[in-house]
Amino acid sequence: MTVLGSDPIPLDLGDNLVLRFAQSDDIDALAEFNARITDDSEVSLWTQDLMSGRHPTTQASDFTVVEDTHAKKIVSSMCLISQTWAYGGIPFKLGRPEIVMTDPAYRRRGLVRKQFEVIHALSRSKGELMLAISGIPWFYRQFGYEMAMNRFGTQSIYQIYIPKLGDGETENYRVRPMETRDHAFIREVYDNAIHRQPFAALRSAAEWDYELKGHPQNSSAQLEWLIIETTSGERLGYLQYFGGVFDSKLPIQMLELKPGLGYLNLMRSILRGMWSHAQRRFAKEDYPAMDMPGHQSPKDLHGLAFALGLEHPAYDALPKNIVVETKPWALYIRVPDIVAFLRHVQPALEKHLTEGPAAGYSGTLKLNFYRSGIQLVFERGQITDISDWSPETVFDGDAKFPDLTFLQLLCGRRRFNELADNFADCLGRDDAATLLDNLFPPFTGHVWVLS
Repeated sequence: MTVLGSDPIPLDLGDNLVLRFAQSDDIDALAEFNARITDDSEVSLWTQDLMSGRHPTTQASDFTVVEDTHAKKIVSSMCLISQTWAYGGIPFKLGRPEIVMTDPAYRRRGLVRKQFEVIHALSRSKGELMLAISGIPWFYRQFGYEMAMNRFGTQSIYQIYIPKLGDGETENYRVRPMETRDHAFIREVYDNAIHRQPFAALRSAAEWDYELKGHPQNSSAQLEWLIIETTSGERLGYLQYFGGVFDSKLPIQMLELKPGLGYLNLMRSILRGMWSHAQRRFAKEDYPAMDMPGHQSPKDLHGLAFALGLEHPAYDALPKNIVVETKPWALYIRVPDIVAFLRHVQPALEKHLTEGPAAGYSGTLKLNFYRSGIQLVFERGQITDISDWSPETVFDGDAKFPDLTFLQLLCGRRRFNELADNFADCLGRDDAATLLDNLFPPFTGHVWVLS
């Protein structure tokens, strides 16, 4: 028996339903269950991989299952994928709840809610300060999550606009499949690039090995890598893409160059090389069929989608008049203890203050969340106190945030005045708005989460 929070696990939910942690002998049954509920065989492979012991942070016991003991079958399940992110370069532990599934015949019984209670307790026991979910609209708001962080954001170009070589022109750059000798190079370029944005996902040596060579073929977590190089073989950067066709385009999730290189000279060659690679890849007779929802046949491929975030240096080198832009979706974010998170990343917040109009600021900032609040005290640009604060009325404080909207500011998805324009009860003084925007800079990128 395991005790997390107030409940012992296994937990009798009544009606022959028992909530427990999964075991290794549940792998086949749970993989089949997840594939059946999603109608997606790749989720089955992902489930097996996460439970197999090969994954660097997740194992079978990080899954919860609800079992109908009378029918002897799994009827609901989810998991926690633990990882390390950074804010302003400061590492922190984060949990990613995923593969949340319930048999339709057992829905609306609170099974997911009860499992979230267990998963949140498990995350807390691991010292995780934040949780993130990529999921369907609205649903996870029920469990304390806010759609608070930018996810993807795309600029697409169709095949007819990909520039061709001119008469007498030769290619100076090319792309090729990644080889084992490229692993250290990719890590080095990635580790340099993540400093452009406030949030980033970090990876240990074991996690890098898993990402570059550990995913099983055809798993929904498997990504493909290409190296950008000169025609003489000098490595300049890399591309990472998901090997399927969505909305008639191939989604490219990462594109990075070595420090000191710009995209202007390289982009035309990158576009041509990526398009040629995609055509060759999808032309193979043995290219695996994918049954992921939204996936199209390779014959439907008509362009490239650079899903690099709202902003990225590569976008400046794309031809503006023919690029199709898609605004970012959002990650659900949960921060169980905002004071604990802010204290942990305090050095980053103080660094932000040195880079804007609040440099050297002294004063007190009280944030009213209506049912609770927090207080930050500043002395000459240093934060001397971050603590819980209880407003006596709804009018108290320097800035007011309804529900979980503060998380959108914290995670850089919205500036204070954007929130105030969209939520009538998000209010604040002008100087408080300036200070908050200085403390929490915009996040316009895309975090490569550990899957």
